[in-house]
Amino acid sequence: MSDYHDHDATRALDRLAAFEQNVARHQLPVGSPGLQLAGSIVVPGLPTLRRRPLLGIVLAVFGVFLPFVLAAWAFKNRADMVGFALNPRFLTALIAVCLTLVVVRYLAVAEVAHYFRRSPMIGVKAVIAALVVTLFAVPVVIAAYWANDARAMVADVFAGGSGESLYIPDSATDPNAITNVLLIGGDAGPGRWGMRTDTMIVVSVHEASGRTALVSVPRNLVRLQFPPGTPLAAEFPNGFTAHQALANAIFTFVDGRQDLLAHYGAGGLQPQAVALSEGIGYSLGIEIDDYALVNMQGFADVVDAVGGVTLDVAQRVPLPPQSGCQVPATIGPGPVDMDGCLAIAYVRSRQADSDYQRMQRQRQLLAALGSQVSTTEALSAFGSVTGVLGDSMRTSLTSGEFSRLLDRLGDNSAIGESVGLAPPLVTPGDPDYDHIKQILAAVENYVLTGTPSGYAS
Repeated sequence: MSDYHDHDATRALDRLAAFEQNVARHQLPVGSPGLQLAGSIVVPGLPTLRRRPLLGIVLAVFGVFLPFVLAAWAFKNRADMVGFALNPRFLTALIAVCLTLVVVRYLAVAEVAHYFRRSPMIGVKAVIAALVVTLFAVPVVIAAYWANDARAMVADVFAGGSGESLYIPDSATDPNAITNVLLIGGDAGPGRWGMRTDTMIVVSVHEASGRTALVSVPRNLVRLQFPPGTPLAAEFPNGFTAHQALANAIFTFVDGRQDLLAHYGAGGLQPQAVALSEGIGYSLGIEIDDYALVNMQGFADVVDAVGGVTLDVAQRVPLPPQSGCQVPATIGPGPVDMDGCLAIAYVRSRQADSDYQRMQRQRQLLAALGSQVSTTEALSAFGSVTGVLGDSMRTSLTSGEFSRLLDRLGDNSAIGESVGLAPPLVTPGDPDYDHIKQILAAVENYVLTGTPSGYAS
């Protein structure tokens, strides 16, 4: 009887021992903690899949799959990367992905550390893994910071895009056939908007064909006219006569009048630029869809940010002194590598020839900058450029429209005509606005049909 009970007791103890060993086997972590910590950094969620499938899938989706999809999509559309870089939705997605990349890896490391919590040296290994994630996080967080700055810049610089033109002439037959953007360059520094607009260039683009024309409006064009029914037309029925009657003074005139600021700024746009756009459109007989306003010192900073520009100078050009930097007394003839300071001195010089050749140099710089700056260069300088643009540029264009405009200006083959409203073609001190309208009609016909206007310089 005793032997029987002893045998049962032995069998019970054996079963208990086997059970304890089985439990122990299931409780002991499986695998190498070091390898799983490394795997959680490279492919977060992969080491977690066997023990916690749902958590592993979540970590893999947010830590690997979504970033890969965003990167693949951006690479596929890399030709329009500048447009993406100025798109608020893309920037928001980029910020979210950057932050998620870092957070998911910290969570994946923490999960592995918890699973191997009884393993020797797991604390040291987890700390090392966390430090590796932190090193990985530094450039990612910097990218997110730049994207956030860019998003703030886009909100300040670019309009929401109402889709309405600033001025449409009564004679317009197909307002959607050509897009006209007025580029305005002022003599003020960053953050200052009360200025004289010494650079005024109408960019005309036929979207279907890509044909583009540039028309320079001289700063000393007098008696600019305004659409009937507007405050400036009521005040100057025979054309603008204040401040020596020069077109480049309209911006400053509007800036000093609260009633004009309130009227022309009713749509949330830059009121001085809206008033000038209406005057240019009405006087030239063309639709003005949008404007882009740049303080010239800010433009110099943009040239510096993208690494400069090279221009082929046809003849010796004496340069005016520039505040805050030194430039040579003369440059050219021949190719000249220019930083921002030298580029602005070149387009501002009046000693070399005249205001009208000056306008041609402005168009030359604009076309060269657009064609020479690659997408890679623009993106590598993105952090610097966004800071400059935020202080120095305002436009009624959306960020996407601005990106497409840059594409047009960067395609030298598309810029088929460059016209200056200068002597002998036009006498700015005594302009014949009917003749000017004929010139612009011929230019627009070129943009539409490809037939030369006969006025290109």
